[in-house]
Amino acid sequence: MVKANVKYDIKVHSVEVRTSLQYRFYRLLAVLGAVEFVIMSFAVVISVFGRHKLTLDLVLYLSIFLGIFIGSALKLMTMSPVRSFRKLSSFYPGLNYEVTVGGENIELRASSDSSKNHSVYSISRLVSARETMGYFKLNISEGGSIFFSDTDITEGNADDLRKFLSDTLGNRYTVKEGLL
Repeated sequence: MVKANVKYDIKVHSVEVRTSLQYRFYRLLAVLGAVEFVIMSFAVVISVFGRHKLTLDLVLYLSIFLGIFIGSALKLMTMSPVRSFRKLSSFYPGLNYEVTVGGENIELRASSDSSKNHSVYSISRLVSARETMGYFKLNISEGGSIFFSDTDITEGNADDLRKFLSDTLGNRYTVKEGLL
């Protein structure tokens, strides 16, 4: 059995947000939009200063990629970890949670200055788990996950958890370099 006590702070929240699939998708879309916009801008400049005529489809492509870049960048700004942490902290000031993994269940006890919650999940509901940069992410469902650092472990140790997850999940437990 492994227990972890997590003080939910900006560092934990930031890593959790930046590793989400949605955040990574919009970040990739923003980068691709910016690259395509730069390439199309060079095409426009070459067209204007060259002997070629500026075509409507070139301007349309330039506008589309600029729109993709701006839209993705705006979405990323609304998903800012600092901004979302402030909002979460205003609803749940002093948020802490305790995770217990082992046996047949995963227990999550969350408490803040304004509320308390206790949830028990069957190990069979565990979709997957990942470990990277000293953090564990247990995916309970497609939309829900439990996130904690190996330094948050108070009972047992990270090696016990790795062994348990590996035995329980097989190839659905992965260890990655870089972000989750």
